[in-house]
Amino acid sequence: MKDYLQRQVEIFTKEENKKIEELNVMIAGAGGLGTNQAQQLIRMGINKIYLYDNDIVELTNLNRQLFYGKKDLGKSKVECAKNHLDNFGLDTEIVPVEETIDINIEVPNDIHLIFDALDNFKTRFVLEDLALEAEIPFIHGGIESWYGQVAVIIPEETTRLKDVFSGADKKEGTPSIISPAVSVIASIQVLEGIKVYLNKENILKNKLLLVDLDACSVEKVNIKST
Repeated sequence: MKDYLQRQVEIFTKEENKKIEELNVMIAGAGGLGTNQAQQLIRMGINKIYLYDNDIVELTNLNRQLFYGKKDLGKSKVECAKNHLDNFGLDTEIVPVEETIDINIEVPNDIHLIFDALDNFKTRFVLEDLALEAEIPFIHGGIESWYGQVAVIIPEETTRLKDVFSGADKKEGTPSIISPAVSVIASIQVLEGIKVYLNKENILKNKLLLVDLDACSVEKVNIKST
């Protein structure tokens, strides 16, 4: 066991702790959700993160994307993110992949989970197709203003995101976002991903978790196809 994990060791069994240290994930997007997810996952001691993004750091990113400041403007997001995470010295291998998510990318063959850290449904639906083809669980998260949502998509077991949000890929415009809401949703995604990986029972399987941080309310909606 990694020496900095003492405070979480009793939460899991010995076998679960070992399994977490063997976990490899793909994070699609190195923005608000992706930087939060990556920071949470390395502090849980996982083995490897493939971080995908083809963007550079822009000024409008800085209100919510944890790893970047004004000195990083114009730089590659994934390279900045790798440098930031490597500076912690927490053993997790960070693999930056400077590619746009599209149907032609190759999903790494050693990953156990795919985390949605995207900001539009058009690309999310592509990522879901890639996850289903590779038979890898897909942990969806989305944010707009004070509101967020999380769902777990498991190949051959759950309703598809594309069916739940049919037509959402046609929506235009950039959503308004605040950093605390992003952190909440990303943290729930990480927890759901860990539970899926460890075969826990209480996961968001065929459920959509709706979070309203203005009203401080949480609701689970059944999304199982009939």
